[in-house]
Amino acid sequence: MPSKFSFKAHVKEYCSKCTFAGLHYIADETKHWIERFFWIVLVILSWYGSVLLIHAAWDAFVKSPISFGVETTYLDWETNLPAVAICDNKAKANKYKIYNAAAKIWPSNYSYDLDDVLEDIAYFRGQAYSLLKECLSENRNYLCPVSNYSYYASLIRSNCPQMLANCSYNNESFDCCEYFQLIETDIGHCFIINSIQTKKPRPYKMVNDITNKRGVLRFKVFTASMLTFYIFKVYTLGVDEVPNIATLISSTLKIILGRMYRREITLKNIENHPLVGETALDKRACRFYHENEDGLYPHYSYSACNVRCRKLAQLETCQCNDHFMPNTTDEERCNVTGMACLHNHFAHLTTLKPKWAQRPGLSCDCLPSCNETEINIVQEVNQAIRPKVSKEAHVEIALSYLPTERFKRNVVRGRLDLVGKSQITALLEVSFSTTRWTRHLHVSVGGTAGLFVGASLLSFVELIFFFTVRLVNNIWMERRKQDNNVHRIKSF
Repeated sequence: MPSKFSFKAHVKEYCSKCTFAGLHYIADETKHWIERFFWIVLVILSWYGSVLLIHAAWDAFVKSPISFGVETTYLDWETNLPAVAICDNKAKANKYKIYNAAAKIWPSNYSYDLDDVLEDIAYFRGQAYSLLKECLSENRNYLCPVSNYSYYASLIRSNCPQMLANCSYNNESFDCCEYFQLIETDIGHCFIINSIQTKKPRPYKMVNDITNKRGVLRFKVFTASMLTFYIFKVYTLGVDEVPNIATLISSTLKIILGRMYRREITLKNIENHPLVGETALDKRACRFYHENEDGLYPHYSYSACNVRCRKLAQLETCQCNDHFMPNTTDEERCNVTGMACLHNHFAHLTTLKPKWAQRPGLSCDCLPSCNETEINIVQEVNQAIRPKVSKEAHVEIALSYLPTERFKRNVVRGRLDLVGKSQITALLEVSFSTTRWTRHLHVSVGGTAGLFVGASLLSFVELIFFFTVRLVNNIWMERRKQDNNVHRIKSF
């Protein structure tokens, strides 16, 4: 006897009992055919609209899950003074130290042209005219150093006790060389305070809040040189940044002895929503400190990434690195022929450029840090010290005022927003900017399905259940019923 089970009847039963809106009107044979046709059109349009909005929500989730706004709830914020670094700087006035180093290295009758060679080595910035002239020409000086340049640089560069003294923060003194820590950079070793990039960070507490509104870091820069004119460089940077050959001029102070410098700054930090870290790297367009694969420093930053980019470019171009490049082995450091290669490719290896630019330079694929700090200069003072002191300079780095706004990176389309709820779910985020109010209304997938077709999570569970377990059960029950009927007929 053929089976009386009908799949059409099963579908009709599902439509009459399911929780999707409108389907039970279509399955109700007591309704007029015009009314049923009307509901067919409405259901089709509703599902079509739902698909369109779900596709739009998915597209927005994939392409733009992050918003960048400004936060002004500043009363409970704590603001730290930025990192401050000091480095030796190449200048004609540093000849005294070079003379002393040369006298220790070579006999008294050495050629004074070698002083310029030492200067090129100790303050190497990508070019070394004297080094190449004296060490690679046909009339090469036999005393000219051809390798081990880091040793010669160490004889000339200043140590912390030779340049820093009288450090204080808000008139509370502290040991300069305990907190100004050594950091290796691509411009030689420097000393930096409040940085997370040193080997063993030891920040000095420089916290400013509503009860302590101003912070002033003071220190004295000096030299034991007989000369009265000497130049250092002081950098004001984010705690994750490092001084490097491409550091902006706006972040740099050139220090001349006999003068007093005061720089007043303001800060804008970036706050990140906890879910930002779960967002794909290409969507948030920034890196966190720990996302530091093969980095030269303990933590990721934009400047640290650029230093690594330069290191790789040097290796690719000249098969060696200069003697200042961090994390470089003795075998990787350039000899005199390698230095000549770096010199010849100076424009390419020391300049950063965007990918589309045609000029020489490096196009480094470095993302900004998710935690970077914007430092703005409010005022700079540069005046002579009275009474005149020729062998020292006084430096002050001051927080001009507490920030009243900070940037906020929000996740406006996370996974939870994509899934949504069974009812209309919307997130209205209002973010204030200096030019306008921006409003973003994001309807979740679940809210879309609930709005257009009255669906919930259980509706889809019901759909799967009805056409798997329920379908098999109905077929089995129908066949069992037929078997019982056959058995009764035979018994009769």
